[in-house]
Amino acid sequence: MASTKSASQSISPWDLAETERLLDHPAVRLLRSPNGAFTLTFLHRAFKEQHDISVSESHLRARLENFLEESRALQPGSYPRTASDYLAAWCGDEQLLLKKLYSHQVEEPVFELTSGAERAMQWIEDLQAKPFIGAESRLELILRNLEEIVLFSTPDVEKRISVLREQQLDIQAQIDVMLTSNMAVAYTPVQLTERFANALDLARGLTGDFRQLEENFKEVARSLAESHAKPGVKKGRMVGQLLDTHAAIKDSPQGQSFYAFWNLLSSPERQQRWRELTRQVYRIEKIDSALRSNRLLERLSSLLLVEGERVVRSNERMAATLRRALESAASGEDQRLRELIHEIQQAAIIVRNNPPSEDEFFDFAGPPVPFANFSRSFWQPDANGSLLDEFSFASGAELDRSIVDRFKNLADLNLKRLREHIRECLSTHDSILLSEILRQFPATDGAIEIIGYLVIATQEDTHYVARNQFASIWVEDAAGRASWRVPEVLFARAGE
Repeated sequence: MASTKSASQSISPWDLAETERLLDHPAVRLLRSPNGAFTLTFLHRAFKEQHDISVSESHLRARLENFLEESRALQPGSYPRTASDYLAAWCGDEQLLLKKLYSHQVEEPVFELTSGAERAMQWIEDLQAKPFIGAESRLELILRNLEEIVLFSTPDVEKRISVLREQQLDIQAQIDVMLTSNMAVAYTPVQLTERFANALDLARGLTGDFRQLEENFKEVARSLAESHAKPGVKKGRMVGQLLDTHAAIKDSPQGQSFYAFWNLLSSPERQQRWRELTRQVYRIEKIDSALRSNRLLERLSSLLLVEGERVVRSNERMAATLRRALESAASGEDQRLRELIHEIQQAAIIVRNNPPSEDEFFDFAGPPVPFANFSRSFWQPDANGSLLDEFSFASGAELDRSIVDRFKNLADLNLKRLREHIRECLSTHDSILLSEILRQFPATDGAIEIIGYLVIATQEDTHYVARNQFASIWVEDAAGRASWRVPEVLFARAGE
């Protein structure tokens, strides 16, 4: 997904009004605040040290109370407000540093950082002194990106094949050298540390990008609600505006990058490959130990799955906003219809003692077809069922009684036990594939148990079922051992 810094690639001229608007950003206001150091230090400890996306209210308030005691001991008389007051202020419109969210999945509200708080902490992290600047690896990354741009900017098949053959010759030459010398050139500790530091920087920026994109979707829903609130708005215009805005965001460079990234991130194979790579990288002792103590890369895939799912749901919330708006508009039309009926009733009461003398005193714009709901007869089911013909089976097949017996003897679907299996696996992993769960807990009840895992994955928002990727799973029951082709499922731990 495109970095938030990529917007600066297209530099627009500044004017005084634009600069003043930028300086009113919540991130800038936080840095200029008298309590900026106190606020940033606490928010970084509460959210960034353990890479938490959300923190429960009771836990965050308790940590803030401890941090207030620690700060007041260093600076007596400072920070006179209570922990609850500070949390409320950080959520207020003046600071916009935290979001307080309520969910049916948890018993108490949770707090999350806003994009403004994320941006301010990224600025502070960028200001921290670094042991060295990774110039070589960044230059290689730039060159690699330029090569990809040139290669994939044209659909010319011959050019693409020519480049691939050059790469093939280069790879074969490297293989020949290693076979001849029985040696392979490895990166130095500096080169390994440099690339690891770059990966951490990209990962930190990536989490902030998801927050910004989520807020973009929220802004669309907010714009739709404001448009509907205007007097005299037409339903057709409102729907058109929603669809146009939604298409504009999804088809924008940022939207295209996000959805391409989301498809890549959601791949179970990519998730498995990510776990293997991070596990191997953190075991390389040549990488600086201080950098390896930052476990962000280990949890990044799970964090981004949660953040990405939230961005995807912004579309659903926007559609829900549209439905509510249309229902509200329809309710207004119904209200006008009731008012018209009431006016007709009032007119009828006035003339009830002197009714019209003509039998027909109103005309339809077409052939009169009076109709009332009760003019239709009620539906009645047939008293007795009957067969028009005998049972028949395709290709002369007959009913296999043993299959019916097997169906009757299927085991009960114990979802509670399956959820316990998932919970136990996720106690040691941030995410895990269905095939891995079945290796640890073989399906003892046959195919019905596989169906149970799929039911759980579709019921709970933290899990993901791949649409176009399948896995072959061997299932053993009383009838024997059989291979089932099922959608690959990725079970992920809920964000704490």
